[in-house]
This record gives sequence, structure tokens and C-alpha cells, in this order.
Amino acid sequence: MFHRNNKRKSKIKILPMIDVIFFLLVFFMLFTTFRTTPTGLDIDLPQAKTVTEQKQEQLMINLSAKGQIYVNEKLLTKTDLKNKVAEMIDRDPKSVVIIKADRSVAYDKVVEVMDIARQVGASKLALAADNKADQK
Repeated sequence: MFHRNNKRKSKIKILPMIDVIFFLLVFFMLFTTFRTTPTGLDIDLPQAKTVTEQKQEQLMINLSAKGQIYVNEKLLTKTDLKNKVAEMIDRDPKSVVIIKADRSVAYDKVVEVMDIARQVGASKLALAADNKADQK
């Protein structure tokens, strides 16, 4: 007469779902707060309307706001920079040395890096800038 219903109702366990959602929320909050640049350095370049991209082999020298010299995200001394530029010029004398200097770097630091490059035979030097048309 009496029939037992042994079927159990399926229950959705919400606690593990909350854990996963919380983990994803924290992950994306942390991921979006890390500010990265292509070079790994935060360099605020000056702006110019006549910016052109260099197509030849090039060496990118970054000057941070503190006047530190970086090549490929590696901190270099002036002697190391001289050796790096000389090595590149030996491989290809027509190479372009591009200097990306933060807008707050003193002018004499930029000239000093240019002088180091010219001492070892770099004849094609360029100064990097942001395109003014891209900025609002």
C-alpha cells in the first residue's frame, strides 16, 4: 500500500562553486592590476607628429626616469653598453641605434648615450617618441 520513494533529490552543492568564483574574481583582480609594458620598463616618451617606424636591424636602448641604461630589459653600465653597441655594429654597420628616453631624463644623459654609441662606430642614431596622433 505504501510505496517508498527511494529516489533522492539531487542537490546542487553551492559551496565549491562559491570557492571557484571567488578564486576567479581574485585572479582577475590581481592580473589586471599588474601594469606591463612591452619593454618591461615604464618609460614616458615625448610626443611628436612626425614619428616613423624604423625597418632596419636595430638596437633599442632604454633610459629610465632615473637615468639608468637598459637593453633588452637588462640593466647595463656604460662600459657594457659600449660593448653591446660595438658588437652590433660589427655584425651590421648599417644598424640603427634607437634611444628611448623617458621625458624626464636630463638632456646630458641622452647625449652621453649617443656619444657612447658614436664612439664605437654607430652612425645611424634615432630618438624614440610616441605618435601625437595616437594620443588624445
